[in-house]
Amino acid sequence: MSDEFVPEAAIDYDEVFRRGGQNWGDEDFDLFRCPNCGHIYLLEYEVDTVYLDADDLTKRAAVFLPQRSFCCVTCAQQVPEGAWCGPRAERRFRVTWAELKASRWAWVVKPAK
Repeated sequence: MSDEFVPEAAIDYDEVFRRGGQNWGDEDFDLFRCPNCGHIYLLEYEVDTVYLDADDLTKRAAVFLPQRSFCCVTCAQQVPEGAWCGPRAERRFRVTWAELKASRWAWVVKPAK
């Protein structure tokens, strides 16, 4: 993996929780983007929940297997199945630091020390 992509370890869990992002108590978060338009999402992959809106974490979509897909809130196209997150994430789903900084999700990472 390249340093250009935002690693899962950079996510600020305390800030996600402070903003109402608790899910089922054993949260594991990562970022991914719609490969059609680039809209960024937060995924809680322990319970397969996509956070749809960086400003309102109550807006969510369940994406349980076997059909792990949903309609993108920006382009209205189906976000395709695939490895959205983790060490095997497909490049088309990865979020770069520049993309994150330009998005409404910029708050989701730990402040640089």
